[in-house]
Amino acid sequence: MNRERGMALTRRMFELLDRRETDLADEVMREPVSAYTSDEVLRRERREIFSLGPLLLGLSADIPEIGSWRSVDIGDSPLLLSRDGEGRARLFLNSCRHRGVKLLEGSGQGQAFNCRFHGWRYDLEGRLTNVPEPEGFEDLCRVDHGLVELPVAEKHGMIFGSPVPGPPVDVDEALCGLGPELMEWDFSSFHLYTAHHLHPFTGNWKFAWDTYCENYHFAFLHSETLRNYLYSRRQAVEFFGPHVRMVSALKSIDSLRGIPEGEWEPFKHISLQYRLYPSISFSVYPEKVEAYWILPGRHPGEGYGIHAVYVAELPRTAEERVALDEAIRFGCEDIVNGEDLWITGRSEPGLRAPASPGYVLFGRNEPVVQHFHRLYRQAIEGPSSAGERIGAGPAD
Repeated sequence: MNRERGMALTRRMFELLDRRETDLADEVMREPVSAYTSDEVLRRERREIFSLGPLLLGLSADIPEIGSWRSVDIGDSPLLLSRDGEGRARLFLNSCRHRGVKLLEGSGQGQAFNCRFHGWRYDLEGRLTNVPEPEGFEDLCRVDHGLVELPVAEKHGMIFGSPVPGPPVDVDEALCGLGPELMEWDFSSFHLYTAHHLHPFTGNWKFAWDTYCENYHFAFLHSETLRNYLYSRRQAVEFFGPHVRMVSALKSIDSLRGIPEGEWEPFKHISLQYRLYPSISFSVYPEKVEAYWILPGRHPGEGYGIHAVYVAELPRTAEERVALDEAIRFGCEDIVNGEDLWITGRSEPGLRAPASPGYVLFGRNEPVVQHFHRLYRQAIEGPSSAGERIGAGPAD
């Protein structure tokens, strides 16, 4: 991000801190408990939100060279993201055309995709190149039985794809005006540092995602962790279509008071968190990116996160590596597992209890949570069913 944008966001955080304010929604919003507990709602979400697209699948660093591949499971779709012989990103349904078996798990490097069930082989362009004992498939047209290819596009060091066939992906169109800002971070030069790994949790995926979309809870849930170095309940919010940029202030921002602006290093004192639809947390710092995909499970009361860390420069010394590893461990274990996902699990009993009032509240100080819940309800029920504002009737 360029310095002027960072300076403007830093000034905005000073305004909020000095006024003891945060960016607000127009009204308090009431969301039915069924949004978290209904099997039918979850079924529609998996179909209408996570099985369409385009969605952010990762950064260019996930498939850094020709022959690189990574399996990506989104909603009901097992996907295979890869880089072909000409260096282009490709996206396939991760399913053998013989019996539908998932071809690959995890990530790797090679010149072909081999099915471990019967040995069918596909090249980097997805073409079927080998069928053992071909006399058993004499009438099979190999040209018609390559891997199912899906729309994908790569730009700004980011890869977007659709889990279903459709028109070509336009990354800038998908980012709804956020592209130029994200381009300034130069993600194409970043390296994947930690392999994508799972954070399974008990509780609905949206409850976990809600926690990523406000810092109202920092002073309480994170009283022994984030509260020590981040201001709670002060947040600058800007919407880009379905996506959001949230900015929080590190407590070190106070060290800038009395220092001429020309000497500021703004990115050392603010935390930028991009929240990309439908549920991708992109926390960006000059030296690294922390990415979380928050995804639904097969049942309303379960979900999982996929976490990856990208760095602008790989550690050069053992000390740098130890420090980075400890920062990642602290975030994964102490904050995400120990606090954010722990609290998600504690939501289930109260939401499902017979005495439940039947709704949850989103305050005016939780505008991003409100924003995403309206989008989800619009996606599965249409624009007239976007949540309820207390005292204002159904939202527009």
